Amino acid sequence: MVDKMRKRLKYMPLEVLSRWCIVALLGGGGTGANADSSVNVALDHWVYGYLQRLETEGKLPIDVGGIKPYSRNEIAIFINAIDEVGARKLSNIQEAELDLLRDEFAPELGTRGHDQDSTWGRRLRRGHPLVLYRAKEGVLLADLLLRQQSDRFDGRQRQTAEMVYRNRVGGMIRGAIGDQIGFRLAFEQIREQGSRDYTYRHHMFERRLEVSQLKGNLADFHEGTAYLSFALGPVNVQMGKDEVAWGPAPGQNLGLSSNAPSFNMVRLKSRLGAFRLVALSAELKPCPDRPDSPLCRGLADSAATYITNGISRPLDRKKYLAAHRLEVALAPWLDLGFQEVVVYGDRGLELSYVNPLMFYWAAQSYLGDKDNVMMGLDLDIHPGRGRRYYLAYVVDDLKKAGIFSDDFANKFSLQAGLEWADPLGWGDADLRIEYVRIEPWIYSHKFPINTFRHFDVPLGHALEPNSDQWQMVLGKRLSRDLSFEAGFRRSRHGANILRDDGTILNVGGDMHYGWRPGDERESKAFLAGRLARRTEISGGVRWRILPLLVAAVEYRQEWGTGVPLPPAAGPGVPLAWRSGYGDGLERHLHFDLRYNYF
Repeated sequence: MVDKMRKRLKYMPLEVLSRWCIVALLGGGGTGANADSSVNVALDHWVYGYLQRLETEGKLPIDVGGIKPYSRNEIAIFINAIDEVGARKLSNIQEAELDLLRDEFAPELGTRGHDQDSTWGRRLRRGHPLVLYRAKEGVLLADLLLRQQSDRFDGRQRQTAEMVYRNRVGGMIRGAIGDQIGFRLAFEQIREQGSRDYTYRHHMFERRLEVSQLKGNLADFHEGTAYLSFALGPVNVQMGKDEVAWGPAPGQNLGLSSNAPSFNMVRLKSRLGAFRLVALSAELKPCPDRPDSPLCRGLADSAATYITNGISRPLDRKKYLAAHRLEVALAPWLDLGFQEVVVYGDRGLELSYVNPLMFYWAAQSYLGDKDNVMMGLDLDIHPGRGRRYYLAYVVDDLKKAGIFSDDFANKFSLQAGLEWADPLGWGDADLRIEYVRIEPWIYSHKFPINTFRHFDVPLGHALEPNSDQWQMVLGKRLSRDLSFEAGFRRSRHGANILRDDGTILNVGGDMHYGWRPGDERESKAFLAGRLARRTEISGGVRWRILPLLVAAVEYRQEWGTGVPLPPAAGPGVPLAWRSGYGDGLERHLHFDLRYNYF
């Protein structure tokens, strides 16, 4: 399988590609050599950064690609490729890290591993799930999910230091039924508490947030994922609730990132030589219309809301997402990616969007031009000499009659970055420099149901519209289990302005406020509105105590000018509820102790 994945197609006409896609997605006409029923690896697993670094150094002979998450079988293919070609080129630390991966993915590699662990202590030391059950029909593995996060803030006109604690307890089960079906489910119960008062949703520090229960000095919420994975010929199919991250950047991307909670989807993946295709149809949750969510009030389905037992029961409006991404390896050192994402609602699933081969831009016109389509193109350049360059450009909307005008409907964003392995000969170090520019109005929409969000959290990059950001991150691994990281970041944001009469001067600076009658339509000005500037330095240490038990400490110091002041300072706070704006220094100390990956 490794040899087949390493093959490149120099050129393939569009008609041939189209025929291949139709055959693949119908599940016929293929040998099934690339079929994969294994489950995915959590997006917060350290293996993603490890593989990307080896690709940057030229030590990985096959592309890792920008379609995440990877399946466990895909990780095994990467490990085998490293062993066959590049293992002798690894540094001592990289070789030690590879040994950890060989142990963790032993079943997928076809080596003896999990079955040899007779005690919990041995399983902990080797990073294997605590429970292993085998039957003639398949295998089941189970483990705990534990995490404690502590955050301390001071400065920026706070009278006393502010403390926030998040405690997570849960579990994970994964396994397989024969060779045909894989399954994975995970659940976390989370409690946040501290020195703040939890009355409204925007009081919470956690932003990856479903529905929460606010209880004065604490808040409870949870998140769960569960899905089945199986193969239909050469097509890998996944059905259930999971995460998505697409794009060339190692962290957040412009199109789909993992900022928002997981959501229900049907995901199809297939591959033909140099071509990779993924498509999904998903169900999103609209901004929660609840008394504790003032940002979202009035967005429930009024026609479906009813009163029973003297209590009003508002029902959510229907909201969906469809997306597909095509990646092509134009050369061993050059990958091209194209993706479309459409958010729509207030009706059922649209077959035009469920169709994974449909060009969504045309489908939107066919359906009456009432949805929110985003289209993106990106390049991943990795010549293998310790440098990697990536560039992404996204169009959220386009006024065809005035494509070069300043009309608000022309919404673009740009992301460019450089990764440098072993900078200036400093072994086992990494340097990343990145610039992101998010134009005004991007991610927003005149119809709130089409806003590019899941609940009230952005599906794409966390940087707000009408913003730009420079960042530089330097990391160094001192050993297999100990590393540190230092960072520098500067950002600017043009925020909407709340006038004295309570109306809003909307400059396109907030995802949650789309264009409305009375807003300026003919022109937009980047960084217009209330300008906020931030400069941040950070430093942190990460220690792997056991393969699945990791502790991290990080310190951040941020200088701000014209920034929102606490406590009501986050992007989910309605303008009328903000605490005010000002200047000042903020210090943030973060501690994180976790066992396992969600």
